[in-house]
Amino acid sequence: MVKSAATIYDVARAAGVSPATVSRVLNEPSRVQSGTRKRVLEAIAALGFVPKADAVAHARKQYKKIGVIAPFFTEPSFMQRLRGISSVLSGKHYELVVYAIESAEELDEYVDMLAANRRVDGLVALCLDFGPETLQTLRDSLVPACFVESDVSGFDSVAVDNYEGGRLAARLLYEKGYRRPAFIGEASSRPFAVPSTDIRLRGFRDYFREMGITLEARHTWLGEFSAGTADRGIAGLLGGTDLPDCVFASSDMIALRVSKLAAERGKRVPEDLGLIGFDDLDIAEYLSLTTISQGLDESGRLAAEMILDRLQDPGRSPRKILAALEVKDRGTLTDGAARNGGEDVSE
Repeated sequence: MVKSAATIYDVARAAGVSPATVSRVLNEPSRVQSGTRKRVLEAIAALGFVPKADAVAHARKQYKKIGVIAPFFTEPSFMQRLRGISSVLSGKHYELVVYAIESAEELDEYVDMLAANRRVDGLVALCLDFGPETLQTLRDSLVPACFVESDVSGFDSVAVDNYEGGRLAARLLYEKGYRRPAFIGEASSRPFAVPSTDIRLRGFRDYFREMGITLEARHTWLGEFSAGTADRGIAGLLGGTDLPDCVFASSDMIALRVSKLAAERGKRVPEDLGLIGFDDLDIAEYLSLTTISQGLDESGRLAAEMILDRLQDPGRSPRKILAALEVKDRGTLTDGAARNGGEDVSE
């Protein structure tokens, strides 16, 4: 006799819970205690249970889904990466499903849910740092996944060398004759997110240290990037007597905020204050902001292409691509000669 497929009732009996609890694990995992959720997921895996298998299989003949999971889906950098992902999937009968993560617990719950019922055919993880148990759950699920801005063993990835990005910004400033650097960035308040700001700061500080210049603590600000908090931090850095001659902001949006607040205090960019951002958002080009480009659209395209390749060839070896960083020298920096009446003081 052919063994019949496991049902939700079989899973409930194996896990010692009600069918309603199994349904909640599949659809609203945050409503189920972690211990119960783990028992249900183990029962699902042991029994090979596939929710509504016939309906899912029929639907996926027509349409497939790619999930995108990120800690800050409203950020402009996320939108540009998403645009790159969409440009590859458009016209290929794939839906994009976006999951916004607010906590480490929520990240675990989403991965559990996706692993349990295969709601997506592939997953792109943007700027996320998975814990070992969550990574193992993803591996066991066999859902093709690609990580962006991090390099995760055993998975496809589009990595960003944030340390080198900080060094590139410092090198450009140093070569233009700036000698009193400052750094302003958003603090990494999400332990489940890649600490990009901290890494860029380290590269920036290290380069200037190698050149014999110390990035002073009073010229460094890390904090929450809300309007009031960020404004107070930036104002404090720009309001003293021993002012920096240049600022590296960890993102273009922060750099533009620095420019606005500097102007309100009578400081001109770039005549009084050199300014460089990071990301190369669309708005950076429109406003002639000097920045470090990390190829946001391109990294999204690469991630989507690797997911599609993985779906075609599930057994291929994991691939890592290092995103190309590029200096975009526009209108918010000047050289030493221009700032000093024609005398070059870059050396």
